[in-house]
Amino acid sequence: MGVGRAICLALLTISLVGGGCTSVWVQERRLAPTGLAPQDAIAVIFTSPLGDEQMSGLENDVTKCIRDALGQTLSDLRIISSDEFRKVAFPDPTEKIAPGNFSWESLMGDPAFYGRVASLGLRYLINVNVEEGSRLADFEWNAASIVLGGGAPLLHWTRESSTLMQAIVVDARHRRVAGGVQAFATGKSGAGVKIITFPIPLPIPYATASFPKSVACQGLGEGLAKFLTEESPAEAQATKAGE
Repeated sequence: MGVGRAICLALLTISLVGGGCTSVWVQERRLAPTGLAPQDAIAVIFTSPLGDEQMSGLENDVTKCIRDALGQTLSDLRIISSDEFRKVAFPDPTEKIAPGNFSWESLMGDPAFYGRVASLGLRYLINVNVEEGSRLADFEWNAASIVLGGGAPLLHWTRESSTLMQAIVVDARHRRVAGGVQAFATGKSGAGVKIITFPIPLPIPYATASFPKSVACQGLGEGLAKFLTEESPAEAQATKAGE
């Protein structure tokens, strides 16, 4: 292999390995005290208007993020699959996917629905909604690079992508909404071509990638783990009063 070809291959290898920047913000809103005990059970379901295959994949991904985050302190935590929950809670085939415009507290107040959910031994139901966005943030064409060479991009584009995951935490034992956690992740990915003049003029492609969906998933899992296991001020006061 000639020196020139070796240099070209090295440049190509380096150019294709790039990392984008992804940031995440996690917020919570607490409406009631929470807490998890060993061998408690939770279920994660989506009510987003998604196809069955896409929804099933996202539910599995988010459930894994929550399990991984909670598993650090609760290794015996029981996860009820979304399919099992739907089969028991919504036995009517027309209700395979829970509707989006309803009140969980109203459903929990329905004796028939609550009886079906109670049979699962469920402690918390986590209802997740996902919104994704993407836009072309920048596009550059530099014709001067063809003539002058150098490190300036000949062609470059950047795309901004975002993922918002919102979770409502339903306390099945007390038939109430305990609060919510949301994670918003945004990142930039891009690609382009540069002209390298040494040892010969050569177009070199490059790319950067960001993964807002996986970052938001991890952030949501960690936020929910904190929300469900940390003692809230009201819970701490009640514990102190009982001592």
